[in-house]
Amino acid sequence: MNVEAISEDGCHQSRAKHIGRLLLHPYLTLASRVALAGVFVFAGIAKLPYIDTLIWEIKQYHILPQDLATAYGYVLPPLEMALGILLVVGLFLRISASVSALVVLSFTIAKIVALARGLDISICSCFGSAVPLLAVHSLAIDFVLLALAFQIVFHRGEFLSLGAWLSAKAESDEESGEVA
Repeated sequence: MNVEAISEDGCHQSRAKHIGRLLLHPYLTLASRVALAGVFVFAGIAKLPYIDTLIWEIKQYHILPQDLATAYGYVLPPLEMALGILLVVGLFLRISASVSALVVLSFTIAKIVALARGLDISICSCFGSAVPLLAVHSLAIDFVLLALAFQIVFHRGEFLSLGAWLSAKAESDEESGEVA
């Protein structure tokens, strides 16, 4: 190996370490939580008044049986709001981020299947009637949301989270109970 190849390899390793540290930074995880939570809460609130329309749209994808599509339509807005709240306050972070990823993955798969089948889903009502999006744009948003959810799941820190505070408080109470 020549000196240039060794130098270039070291540069790539240095960049990879830097990117790794950045992806695990507590502020990035906090920003991911707030962004994902904001999207979920907004989407849930925007869909809530239009449940019947949401259910009709879900059925147009022809992926779920009618009864399951109806149940999904009723559950989705409150679930999105609950996940958003859990993410922003930092309770059950890995679970709520994992469920968020599954919800977004369900949207992504439904859109890809519908587009592959040639169904006319040009407009996505991901945010109810508040923000009509082209399906292609909403698909791009879905990939960003998946990245945010995965960043939260794989980052083990719980910076500024209620869950971490409650765990620390429980440990503190347990230790003070043992001493007494």
